[in-house]
This record gives sequence, structure tokens and C-alpha cells, in this order.
Amino acid sequence: MDVGDTLKNLDTGEARFRVKRLLVAGRSFYIAEGEDIHLDDLPVILKAIRYPEDPTPELVKERREALHLEVEALTCPSILLPEPIDFFDVQADVGVGDSREPVLVLEFHNGKTLREEMEKSPRGMPPRRALKIIHEIALSLEELHERGFAFRDLNPDHVIVGLDDIIHLVGTGNIARLEARPHRAKLGVSAVWSAPEIREEVSGKFITREADIYSLGALLSCTLTGVEPSPRPESPLPPESYERLMALPEGYGLLVTRCMQAMAKRRFKSVAALLPFLNDQNLPTPVSRGFAKLEPPVPFSFEGLPDLKNRALRSKLSGGPLISVARDEGPPPTPAEPSKKPDSGQDLPVKTTQMAPWWKSCLPWLTVSLGGLVLGGAWALDALLSAG
Repeated sequence: MDVGDTLKNLDTGEARFRVKRLLVAGRSFYIAEGEDIHLDDLPVILKAIRYPEDPTPELVKERREALHLEVEALTCPSILLPEPIDFFDVQADVGVGDSREPVLVLEFHNGKTLREEMEKSPRGMPPRRALKIIHEIALSLEELHERGFAFRDLNPDHVIVGLDDIIHLVGTGNIARLEARPHRAKLGVSAVWSAPEIREEVSGKFITREADIYSLGALLSCTLTGVEPSPRPESPLPPESYERLMALPEGYGLLVTRCMQAMAKRRFKSVAALLPFLNDQNLPTPVSRGFAKLEPPVPFSFEGLPDLKNRALRSKLSGGPLISVARDEGPPPTPAEPSKKPDSGQDLPVKTTQMAPWWKSCLPWLTVSLGGLVLGGAWALDALLSAG
């Protein structure tokens, strides 16, 4: 797609959409802003496949299938997902396969990305606003999950915030079927915002609802604190993020902790289970079902706590599946000082335990034996005197 081109539908011969400017030249797709010249140059989004040089017929087929899958997912009844306006074939210049190349036309959403909105609040958004935004995104994810899809790559660049905080989701190219192998065109997601189990996973087994819930927790953490999460599954909160989260009512920390568990089975099982708590009047407490014994993950490098009770800090294994954690052990521990008396300041005597000599264990038996000999001798002497 070159700027100024008008795309011609091969089936109808209609030339309706003109390329205005290129927005993204991604690994697998071109995304451009276009104009609908039949509707007074109404802004639209144009999406076409990007191929490497000399693509194989298999790669061409797979990327076209991936775009068709995205169109299918976008038919979900969600007001947050962009509405497909048209999906048609243009003349292909790939040189492999047939001469038809699909182009997807989507509605254009005006606004700022969530990342840009968060930059206005470097220490975090007001908690109520953050919850409202995450609640809207969660509703859309629930609808997507019910249709058998996962978003997979939910991050601040894929969330558009419009007037009055009206939310839209973009960047739908990584949507995939639940528990199904993703197309090669959809491999690779953000290590910061996506669940640990799907970052390098290609079988599709772990593309689940719980994976999207991890991303919701990562977004909630960042909107509340203004700090991006860490990619470390066992310690996803950087020190500054942890400190700011702990300064809020504990319900916020519990929500983030439950969503961002390293192991999927410890997160919410569905968006429906999460939604009731995305309300500042119904935040979870330590006695809420599913939140008992939850400890916000203390950063490994955090030095602001005099007494770190989080078990993750004392373990060389993460809470995730077979992930080793490199730890900085620091200088050797300083020997403990002798205990002091409260008032005098003098050292208390140190009690020591030494093993007793071996012969001391025989004393009871020797005592009994000697006693027997003395009694026997006295009896014999009395018998001799009586005989004489």
C-alpha cells in the first residue's frame, strides 16, 4: 500500500478506499490510515499482509488464513473491538499463489493510547478511573472469550482512550483461538504484558482465558502506579510500583496479585469471576474467597522493607512452572552479637553443652554392684561369728 493509492475491489471493480498515510509496517502486516471517498473522505483503517522477500506458498497461505481469522474474531458483538467495514481482494503483487490479496477495512477510532494517557499521570491514575478503564476492557474480553478467542497481546498501545474515557481495542492481529496453535504470523507477544506461559509458547495449549487475565492485572498495576511491570514472572512488580501499590487500599494490591500469579491456575478462572471486584465499593479483602494468604510479590531488589516476610524472596525457585531465579546473595552475614542484659549492659553468660565422659554413664551400675558386695560381706561375717 503506497500513499495516494486507491484500492480497487477485484470482484466489483469499485475503487472506494484511498491510502492516506502509513501508520505501522509490522512484521506481518501493514496498517495505514485511509479515506472512504464515497463517504466524504471518512477516516478508516486499512490492513494488508506484509510478506518477506521470496515468501513460500505455505507462508502466503498461512498469513492469509490469519487475516481471515482476525475478521472472524472481529464479528464478536463487542463495542470495544473495531468494526469491520469491508473485506475484499485487490490485485496481488506477491508472485506466489493466486493473484488476489485480501485487505481489511476497519472503523477509525480517534483518541490517545492508554500509554499516552498514563504519561499524563506518572505516579498513577486516580484509582477509580483506573478501575473503570480496566472494567470496560474486561467486559470486551469476556465477550471475546465466550466466542472462543483470546486477545493474547493486550497492552497499553492496543487500548485507545477517547472522550469521556470511551475505550476501544486495536491491535487485534494477535487474537487467536483458545487452546489452539496460533498461526506463525501471530507468534511473539510482549514479555511485559503477556502471561509467562504464552510468551514463547507455540503449541497453543496455554492460550487461555487466564492468560488474558494476567494482562488485565498488568494493565491495572501500571494504571494505578504509573510504572510498567517487570517481565520476571516471580517478581512482576518493580520496587517503585510495589511501593505505590502498597500505599493504596489493600484491595487494589490483592486484585493485581491474584491476576498476575505466575501459575495460571492461581488466577481468576474467568473474567466473570473478576468483574465484581473491579469496583471501588467491592474491593477484595484478605478474607474474600480466593484471596486468603495472597501476598503481593515483593521485588527481589526492594530494600525498603526491614522485615521481608514474602516467601518468594527466600526461595531460589519461582512460583511459575520450573523457572529458576538468579539471586544476588550479597555479602556474607555478619555474626550475631552476644545478648545483652536490658539494664546492666553486661554480657550474659553463654551456656555451653559438652558431652559427659563415658565412665559417668556407668556410675549407677557401679553403685548397685558395690552395695551388693557390702551386704554380702556383712552376711558372711555374721554367719562365721555364729558358728564359732
